Amino acid sequence: MAKAAVGLMSFAVLIGAVLGSTAVKAGALVTAVLVITAAGIALVTRLKSGQRDLEVHKDLVSHYCKLLDATRPSYEVVDWDETITIDDNGDAHTRMKIRVKAAHDDLWFIRMRFDSGWPQPSRYRHRVRMTVRNLLVDGSAGTTLRTTSSWPRDGAMAAIVHFHTPPPANSEVSIDIDLDWPKRCAPLLNGTPDEFGLMYRQPIRRATYRVVLPKGIEVVVEPYGRTEVVSGLRWRRKVDDDGRETISFKLSELPIRQRGGIRLQLKESRRPSRSR
Repeated sequence: MAKAAVGLMSFAVLIGAVLGSTAVKAGALVTAVLVITAAGIALVTRLKSGQRDLEVHKDLVSHYCKLLDATRPSYEVVDWDETITIDDNGDAHTRMKIRVKAAHDDLWFIRMRFDSGWPQPSRYRHRVRMTVRNLLVDGSAGTTLRTTSSWPRDGAMAAIVHFHTPPPANSEVSIDIDLDWPKRCAPLLNGTPDEFGLMYRQPIRRATYRVVLPKGIEVVVEPYGRTEVVSGLRWRRKVDDDGRETISFKLSELPIRQRGGIRLQLKESRRPSRSR
């Protein structure tokens, strides 16, 4: 596109130079600019149309994977370890280590869903970054895995992690996930209660969840979820040497399709004034 633009302008200038008229030079150059503008608009239109088609295809892949998970569960979550670190501006960095056990020989993917605490506008989506890697037996990071992301609604992302090859039935495989999400926790820092919890569509043995707050931030904590979920939920609070508090909780044998976790809100005396 850039080469074509330069070519058109050069041709317009050449025409003007040959004909020797300032008016002709200007007219030829204006014509070239108009042609380039029209071509640029057409290209942008095609790109936007292609992007919309791509998003539709991603939604379909996510939907069909969800149906497969519901009709034929192919794995069990053995261990889920998640830490979300919140910055002063509400940005969140999440680190997860997940270990699953294959129920069949055709475990090609794992489907997950991540939510923001508010219906975040779509303009934030292109800034969300997720990297997934295999974890080797010694705990070191392996190669990256392909992912497919879609947005079933504002502020909610469905992510499918695709394995290079399916692990054998009854074997275990571990993955490491890095997720950077701008303004994901903005409601919490605005003084609105925000929930940090887990829900699974597949069986899970145990899960650990940690929330690392910005320096100097104080919150109140309460559990949420059905009685059978929160009855065994206990959380711990610890402040490090930098003044950042970490709140962690553990769940074991979490019932399928039941969400449970903790709800946080800033203490009134420490509520800062922030905007989304």
